[in-house]
Amino acid sequence: MNASAAIRIAITGVESTGKTTLTEALIAQLGGVAVRECARYDAEVIAGKATLATLERLAQAQADACEAAVQEAGATGAACVVSDTDALVLRLWGEHAFDRAPAGLERLEAWPDLTLLCAPTIPWEADPLRSMPRLEDRLALHAAYAEAAAALPAYAIIDATTHEKRLDQAVRAFQNFVVNRG
Repeated sequence: MNASAAIRIAITGVESTGKTTLTEALIAQLGGVAVRECARYDAEVIAGKATLATLERLAQAQADACEAAVQEAGATGAACVVSDTDALVLRLWGEHAFDRAPAGLERLEAWPDLTLLCAPTIPWEADPLRSMPRLEDRLALHAAYAEAAAALPAYAIIDATTHEKRLDQAVRAFQNFVVNRG
């Protein structure tokens, strides 16, 4: 990676783990460009009618949005681009809901330089798109995320119990990545 290029950060994890809040705080702290989670604004997802094909379409839309944000970061000199979701979310969603991962995740899987996995250590907040109010369910799915994240080239687990401490963990992970990258 070019030393002057914006660092690409993907934030991942089960629902209601503060991914959007962390994205917003991280870009404010580091001077970055945010990429919103396309699924949160998708008509099929909102209507509860998502299919495997929906997830495949969302993977392409999210990858396109990530690539556009990298271009914006290059033009503005931003230090990082932070995506509010990643390929792990779509893969595990597909496996959980449809017994298989969606096709076409390769671009999104290759996109991040650093992945931050948010643990379910903050209170669950109701939302029309959320379906796992039980902590036990979120912890079980988090275990799958943790196993998948362990295979990534660069990741950190964000597990503090307040948004402020999560931001501190994320900033430290970013700083460690910058110091240790080749």
